[in-house]
Amino acid sequence: MLKPVAVIPRRFGLVVFLFFCCWFSAGIDAQEALRTHTLITLLKERQIPFEERSLFADYGGFGSSVHVALPRSPHPEAEAVETLVLGIPLSSHEAGAYPGDVPGELPFGVELGLAFIEHIRAYGSSISIRVAFLGDEVSQLPADQQKVSHLGLQDLYATVDNPEHTLLVYLDIDSPPQSLVIHHGSGEYIAALTVLESLVKVWDSRQVPYSLAVTFNELYRLKLVEGPKVMNRTLRQDMHALYITGSPEKKVPVSLPFGTREGPPAADSLLSRGYLAGVLAEYADSLHLVTGNLDYHYIIINCLGNYFFIPEGLTVLLFMLVMGALFFLFLVYSIVYRDLVLVQWRIFIRYFWIPLIFLAFLVIALEAAGSLISLVARHYNLPLSLADYGRAGFKLVLALLFLSALFPLLDFIPIPKKANLYGNAAVILVILGVFIAAGLNITFIPVFMWVLLFTFLGGVIPIPVLVYLCAVITPLRALELLFLLLQSAAGTLPFASGRLAALFLAENRVISLYLAIITLPFMLILERGTALLERPKQKSKGSFFLYRLMFSLVLISGTLGALVFYTQHLGMHLPPAPVRRTIIETTLDEQPAGEGQKAAPILRIRSTTLPFLERQTLRITLEAQGTPRCFALYLEPETGTLPVIYAAPMPFELNHEQNSIRFILGEGPPHPFTTEIVLPRDFSGSLRVEALYNSWDPAIDKLPPPERDDYVLQVIKRVPFPRSA
Repeated sequence: MLKPVAVIPRRFGLVVFLFFCCWFSAGIDAQEALRTHTLITLLKERQIPFEERSLFADYGGFGSSVHVALPRSPHPEAEAVETLVLGIPLSSHEAGAYPGDVPGELPFGVELGLAFIEHIRAYGSSISIRVAFLGDEVSQLPADQQKVSHLGLQDLYATVDNPEHTLLVYLDIDSPPQSLVIHHGSGEYIAALTVLESLVKVWDSRQVPYSLAVTFNELYRLKLVEGPKVMNRTLRQDMHALYITGSPEKKVPVSLPFGTREGPPAADSLLSRGYLAGVLAEYADSLHLVTGNLDYHYIIINCLGNYFFIPEGLTVLLFMLVMGALFFLFLVYSIVYRDLVLVQWRIFIRYFWIPLIFLAFLVIALEAAGSLISLVARHYNLPLSLADYGRAGFKLVLALLFLSALFPLLDFIPIPKKANLYGNAAVILVILGVFIAAGLNITFIPVFMWVLLFTFLGGVIPIPVLVYLCAVITPLRALELLFLLLQSAAGTLPFASGRLAALFLAENRVISLYLAIITLPFMLILERGTALLERPKQKSKGSFFLYRLMFSLVLISGTLGALVFYTQHLGMHLPPAPVRRTIIETTLDEQPAGEGQKAAPILRIRSTTLPFLERQTLRITLEAQGTPRCFALYLEPETGTLPVIYAAPMPFELNHEQNSIRFILGEGPPHPFTTEIVLPRDFSGSLRVEALYNSWDPAIDKLPPPERDDYVLQVIKRVPFPRSA
């Protein structure tokens, strides 16, 4: 691993000096500032042209990004307009903003970026490349307190001229990895097939150990996995994007890809920065982002560690073949057994109201189960906004058990060929679901294709054991997705979303109707198997009804008991509320400390004005005890009219609802922080300043130390605006 501090020992003293200067006086994040200085020193020594871009004027950040542009090699026959942007944060999200390594030591991702630059300079590239070492990417504040984030990435967008033909590969790797993890989506957005498939092919051919964080595009389409914010923001910019991070687990491919290679590297060098730089260069040469041929509706199949991709066209073809095959089989069956089919459909048309009653009752059962779960949650003082998969599963199981108590009542209704009625109703509901899924998004089709296949088999096979087997196999795909979501909720998969649990727990009739349409075919196939098991000579329908009803009541009681136990256990183990404390200071606190006087203020604001013609320059200096993580500065006029800001060194936004102007400031400000704002001369109002602390200091916060690491203290102070002469 390259250690720049050791490479340039003659500057070691200067580096250490700058480190302590940054730590005690400059105010910019010491670790990131020192990394930026080390990076610039290396670029200068290697005579690599670069551009240092300050993030303060446009985004309010106190750091800077370093960009290196690498134009494509002159190839007369090449007409490629693609651009590869390698985004590398100077402070990684993978290990947090400050992993506690050697001061000034560069993260693995930055070292990989430098090796990639050297490789491209030596061998050239068929496309344009920009390597951006991004500053101010990581926030140390909790999510609900973050004012700004990803400032280096926002600045990077301004350098992109043609987003449709630009790919951002975001390398978030702090330490040397054991394997690499690819994130190809976020929210409802996913990367184009050509972008992901090209990378997988190159990595397979070079034996790079890797894995895909999410292999089900359905999770992204349904927003069940949020994905990295970098992906979401970039894909919204109409750019292509991939997010790559390191994994502590070593994942070696199970089988080698097809083809042979000359001189495969040793296993220890597969993830070295020099080898990966060559792999990334090979991937850059393979890019071909043709807007008209991009595929966003592909399917990923993971088979023993190998990934296969089914494009949209092939998906539609397979869908049509499966539907055609099932229709052909049904047509042949109808011709061979036409008399039997006519009888079955006459019975179905005569008793079609029974599946409709099941559907309506299941909707009511879902609503009742949701209300019951809400009552239990209120009894144990659980927040109603808490959406966990355990309670969501209880709601669905409880509703299905309520529905199972309805089926024994049908024993008193003489329905000929009741098993066929259940099978036909289940198949029709699934076919309806398949066409709805195809209309919404082609990505949903594979799940419903499997459901349709096994539901069809369960609806025509006369053997009860095989019918039960089809009913169990039908939801396996959904259970696989649910298992992945449960893993993500437990923290094994980052960027998880509780949206599915929230949908299941939502008290909404439309959502309940959707859930009923999805789950009712499963229950109908189970009841078909039960109907096939019934003997024609039973002792008494009443005794059989009583047996089934008692069995359903026992299951419902057991589920309710398990729900109460789970909810009580969940309430006992709920994490405490996040630590949010507020101190409001007044201008009377500005008195010097002494006998009979108050202590020195936590937050000190000094402001002066310098008038010139019809304008005045407001000079503001902010000081605070300890080390505040960030400042928030607001200008509030006395009247309801917001003033015109003639000049400000940082961005600002007008808030007409709160009658204030917010000046956007990032984290890690200089201390003291001084700025100047040019306003109209006749302006009068007040300055409101907030200082946020994310570490407890007994000299500032007199309350006991927090028990959690999400501590935030907000110190608020308002001072009158100084009058100009």
